[in-house]
Amino acid sequence: MKEKVISLIEKYGLEEMKETILAHLHPCIYLLPQRTEFPELAKSRLGGYPDFPPGWSYPLYNGEPLVFIGQLNLEEIQNLGIANELPARGLLYFFYEAKEQSVFGELENRDGWRVLYYDGDLSAVQSVPYPGTDQEYGVLYANHLQMKKGLSLHGDGIKVPDALWDTYYDEFLPAFAEINGSHTWNHQVLGHPNNIQGDVFEEVDYLQGKENGGPYTLLLQVDTDEDNLGIMWGDVGTIYFVLSLEDLKAKRFENALFSYQCC
Repeated sequence: MKEKVISLIEKYGLEEMKETILAHLHPCIYLLPQRTEFPELAKSRLGGYPDFPPGWSYPLYNGEPLVFIGQLNLEEIQNLGIANELPARGLLYFFYEAKEQSVFGELENRDGWRVLYYDGDLSAVQSVPYPGTDQEYGVLYANHLQMKKGLSLHGDGIKVPDALWDTYYDEFLPAFAEINGSHTWNHQVLGHPNNIQGDVFEEVDYLQGKENGGPYTLLLQVDTDEDNLGIMWGDVGTIYFVLSLEDLKAKRFENALFSYQCC
């Protein structure tokens, strides 16, 4: 993949930016959704219902169940061979207050998103329907996930010379997204977030009142996807679930942070 990026740099005459671009590439996993009426139990998915072990229920925000965003089978993640500190196995579940979309990452509203972790017997899990009354807005369309290794680009860290501005943004970046498989929907795990309004990792620092509070791991990034998920985040935005490396190593997923960005 890196060789393809180098070829693009040369194709568009960005040789003077080559070292900077390569230094800001980070391995990641792109999630390619495929709508399904029959999700497989304990597999990675976006939308639909979570596969819970006995006794688990949807987390609540202001007395209402949060919307299930997706789940990741960590063994599927690790089989792709990208270095990370995620557990070797188990399921990660992601929830958000997606009906009103009134939670943006402020810590006083942190019950408005949730990341849960289960590392028990996956043969014991069962699909649990949304318990709320608003089925239309409380459930995203279910999607199998094809996982593809890719490279994320920390674009905010790159200074673009004025003479190369149009070429970099109008030609190189779209071509980079296409070879990565991220040109339609930026659903992503690991790597650097695809920022819209500013660096996501810096934003979660700000929301915590910290400076340089990381390093952070991108647990999940879910893009606006009306075709597959039936959801738009604000004005064509993206949501991000983030965890500090310290909390990740300790499996403290309850400390996950959140960001909501849109155009």
